[in-house]
Amino acid sequence: MRKSIHSKSTKDQSESTNPVSRRSFLMTSIALSLGIPGCFNPQVTKNPVEPTATDKNKPQPPSKQPQPPSASNDVIYYTRNDAEYATYKQPFNKRIQASPKVIAVCLNEKGVQHAVRYARYYKLPIAIKSGGHSFEGYSVNDDGLVIELSRMNKLSYDPASKTVTAQPGCKLADVYEYLAKFNRLLPAGSCGGVGVAGLTLGGGYGFFSRKMGLTCDNLLHTRLVDGKGSLHKTANNPELLWGSKGGGNGNYGVTTQFVFKTHPAPRNFTSYLYKFYQLDSVKAKELARFWFEQMKTLPNTCYGSYILGHKTLTILVTDTEEQPTPVLSALLNKFKAKASRTYSPSKRPLLEALQRYQGRSGPLYFKNVSAGYYRSFADLDKVFISVHQRMRKQRGMLLQINTLGGAINNPQLEASAAYPHRKELFLGELQVYWDKASQIAKAVKSVQEIQTMFTKSGITKHYRNYPDIDLPNWQQAYYGDNYARLQGLKRKYDPDNVFQHPQSVTS
Repeated sequence: MRKSIHSKSTKDQSESTNPVSRRSFLMTSIALSLGIPGCFNPQVTKNPVEPTATDKNKPQPPSKQPQPPSASNDVIYYTRNDAEYATYKQPFNKRIQASPKVIAVCLNEKGVQHAVRYARYYKLPIAIKSGGHSFEGYSVNDDGLVIELSRMNKLSYDPASKTVTAQPGCKLADVYEYLAKFNRLLPAGSCGGVGVAGLTLGGGYGFFSRKMGLTCDNLLHTRLVDGKGSLHKTANNPELLWGSKGGGNGNYGVTTQFVFKTHPAPRNFTSYLYKFYQLDSVKAKELARFWFEQMKTLPNTCYGSYILGHKTLTILVTDTEEQPTPVLSALLNKFKAKASRTYSPSKRPLLEALQRYQGRSGPLYFKNVSAGYYRSFADLDKVFISVHQRMRKQRGMLLQINTLGGAINNPQLEASAAYPHRKELFLGELQVYWDKASQIAKAVKSVQEIQTMFTKSGITKHYRNYPDIDLPNWQQAYYGDNYARLQGLKRKYDPDNVFQHPQSVTS
């Protein structure tokens, strides 16, 4: 997850390209990565140049406005005839094959401002990409301009205020590693290649959210370049800060800086893993009901996942305490009693443990979508068996359900953030992975059919960082009653709809 429209800068994991071994990896490690794995982080050192004159798709001046410079020390423009163009074009999802007219690789905040003005001059719609982990490819576009932010990846920690300042190109693996030097932690996702920007702007949950809140709950300040290339700061603008906490993914501007509060880092991180084999849909449902019931007593220092494949279920529980509490021990013993296989607890130093869940480098073929929020198993009761029976007809498909609750549910935070789903206790994600382009249609159809089942059963609230382009009423599904308020920010900061994608806020 995810990971949203941002990612990168992680250390590559050594993985085989063999389809069988890759699928085996996907069904275990990737499933435990809270969504989408890995990263794709090209490094380019080319000097600023004017777009290639031979490119027949070169932007043409639409008006008599002053022409913005095509060469700058702050931004590099690439068009389709440039060798570097392909390096920056491909998002993490190989299913997405977009072809922007121009890719503006921004080196700093001024470069972002120049790129916005460049796009306005040539009347090009803008997509924003710092890594390209948007599940539906909203970080790229066709025949528009992509603001590419992966080179803006500086981090700075202030020991006095215990805050960290991050540029939008920073990736979670780098944030965790950097803050570990100071024994501090920003609660975020597990996938190392996902960018902190997209994660935050869509909400941001993970292993530590039940104790420390969503990533966006720890956001103190931002800086934003609007649809005219002007810069805004949230220090004296609470409404803009509100929108940046769960409502800002490519909707009305480019966030160029984030300031977060940090937390003391736990010394160790323990994971408990249980496998259940040879399940039919009835048994899978029985175990789902059981899992939901046990999660009611899960301590806030813990996180839990229910990860269901065709015939195999994986249950993951993690904890940041040095020793399990009696309540947690009792819960774990119940899983152990039912499991086909119980793994020995894995207790490791925090940074080492997180590397296990960082995922692999890409890109990959996949379609992952939000499978809805739930209060209890009752929300899934009537549809569960039908969903699993349909899943078993599609190779490489998983249903993952993750725990929310804890600090996320703090009612005092509801007014502070655009993220609207605090009262929900669980979040589902439907995932499917495949090997060849020829398999796309079948895989996508399977997701669409299952999503229809969820919708008809009354599951209509969804997580913005796990978008589904086919989702009806996505405005309310992602943002609830906050959509109208986000439209006000759109009218103020991007009245000409410069920033747009298939599910961007409109005025």
